[in-house]
Amino acid sequence: MTQTNVKSVLFPAFASYPNILSFGTSTKTKRVVDGKKFLVILDGTGSMTSMINEENECTKIVMAKKLIRNIMAAYPTVEVDIMVFNTEPSPLCKIDDVPEPSGSTYFTPLVPAVSKLLTESSVSASVYASVIFMSDGLPTEDQTIARKALETLGNIARESGSNPVAVAIGSDADGTACAQFAGNRGYNCFIKYNKDLESVSADIVNGIVCNYEVLENGEYVPVESDNNFYYVTHQASTETVRPDKKLVEKFLNLTVMKNMNDMKQVYLLNSFVNHIVKVLDNLKEQEALIKEFSSRLKIISNNFDSAGHTPGIMSQNAAAYRQSSGGQV
Repeated sequence: MTQTNVKSVLFPAFASYPNILSFGTSTKTKRVVDGKKFLVILDGTGSMTSMINEENECTKIVMAKKLIRNIMAAYPTVEVDIMVFNTEPSPLCKIDDVPEPSGSTYFTPLVPAVSKLLTESSVSASVYASVIFMSDGLPTEDQTIARKALETLGNIARESGSNPVAVAIGSDADGTACAQFAGNRGYNCFIKYNKDLESVSADIVNGIVCNYEVLENGEYVPVESDNNFYYVTHQASTETVRPDKKLVEKFLNLTVMKNMNDMKQVYLLNSFVNHIVKVLDNLKEQEALIKEFSSRLKIISNNFDSAGHTPGIMSQNAAAYRQSSGGQV
């Protein structure tokens, strides 16, 4: 572990939410990808032939290929291997050789195939800088079994030294399932419109080069652009500091992101924000944060009210929140 000078901010208790933000400085920098490769695990099943949205802009597989080509453009010297899967994973291929989607969706057979690829003696354990999972997250197999397989795949990637990045594709995508691959605080992206292609591509690139600190409980916490890592907890470090606006906003963002997909919590979170900002002495800063978070939470509640509590809506909410918060979480 490279964690140093971990400090904590104590916030007033509210409901059952953790009331401590801990943060520290990391000696880790952005990951180096030169001389390594990327592995894309690509959903090649029949559902990927469906349209990405209600405007019929393109199919899901076409969008996936656009994203892959953007990654290749961002890293022109990095080789990209693609493992297409349906009922079984196919041999590795390149972007121009991706077959037409067909068949059913089974995530479980990916586990031994990816494990072998990332750990076999003929391949260096760190040859892949990142493993990127692209799918609509809609399995044919039992949902519980499928999500466990995705979680296992993400763990295999991390243990091999590869950053796992998930991309949920399409208006009906199950971003919650794809999030099992990315893991807690990992990069779990969502796309359903062509206009978001560049921003989502940038998110993927950030996920590729992001470094993480591993806490004592095994949680992966991203190292941010200020070289600090932040996490919400119930236990404070030995050194505490007074909160400023940046730390209050970080605490609120992390708490909102953790609870926003629970419809009951969405309405409670507005009260939570009003409660927490009172730690700031500056009334204008309090008012500014209340306005910001009210707007973000309104987007979430409106989506739930108009379209229900579906996996696709939860995916859209996560993407919308990340965009509205400036990618701060």
